[in-house]
Amino acid sequence: MQITVKDLVHTFLAKTPYELNAIDNVNVSIKQGEFVGIIGQTGSGKTTFIEHLNALLLPSVGSVEWVFENDKINHTTGEKEKFMESFVIKPTRRKKVKKAKDLRKRVGVVFQFAEYQLFEETIEKDIAFGPRSFGVSKQEALERAAKYIKLVGLDESFLKRSPFELSGGQKRRVALAGILAMEPDFIIADEPTAGLDPVGVIEILNIFKELHKQGKTVIIVTHDLDNVLEYTQRVLAFKDGKIVKDGDTHDVLRDTEFLKNNYMEPPKLLDFVSKLEEKGISVPRVTSIDELASFINKYMNKKSKKGGVKDEQ
Repeated sequence: MQITVKDLVHTFLAKTPYELNAIDNVNVSIKQGEFVGIIGQTGSGKTTFIEHLNALLLPSVGSVEWVFENDKINHTTGEKEKFMESFVIKPTRRKKVKKAKDLRKRVGVVFQFAEYQLFEETIEKDIAFGPRSFGVSKQEALERAAKYIKLVGLDESFLKRSPFELSGGQKRRVALAGILAMEPDFIIADEPTAGLDPVGVIEILNIFKELHKQGKTVIIVTHDLDNVLEYTQRVLAFKDGKIVKDGDTHDVLRDTEFLKNNYMEPPKLLDFVSKLEEKGISVPRVTSIDELASFINKYMNKKSKKGGVKDEQ
């Protein structure tokens, strides 16, 4: 699956004194299998942008195109065959969008305030609701609920509980399980680690990492640039409704001047790397604390051996 956004503008309160272009002439393409981080200050257009990716919001100007693999029946053989299908949304006065349901099955979004996505009397029913609404049998939907509740780090005993008894972090996990149960091609999460403890943050991000390994496209919106550095491959940086930087994650986040000019703090990891380089230590590309620690250990061991030779001389 691929999503292509062309000349996208989204205007709130159009033709009023309060008119605002929350998205302003955005052009970007996101391909199947990418792991993308979306960064920028609060109010820069990040959430408005992702809501266009599964047709929750419609363009004021421009278009969004989805290209994906679908099934059709060969009337000669009676067997299913794969074919590529495309669908484009342009500005329209209609409130309902043709194929929106199909798009939302393929592009799942977990919002920052997960409690707004929970409404059933039990967690099991909540997780099963999405698959059931897309025609999955009751039995399979319940099996998916059991599978994905475990995947997000909760045991099956949670299934019979009310989602409204849960903590904020647990609600976020259940909301994610509900999206995963629909088995979408694209998984988009808005601030997925907000409200989680450090262990929970790692667990959730590792879930996204594993989904990406399975070929899913993962897009996370976050202010935590250290997590963006460690987990994503590509960064879209937003400011005033525009994409002001689109590139390799490490390359973008190494650009300290760019980040500061756009009111973002550089990742702590790369800030530390910069301090090492100021002392004349050449550090290879690192994206995690483990990689940096491994380099420092090797560097210190090498330096220690060199020092030993000098002492003997």
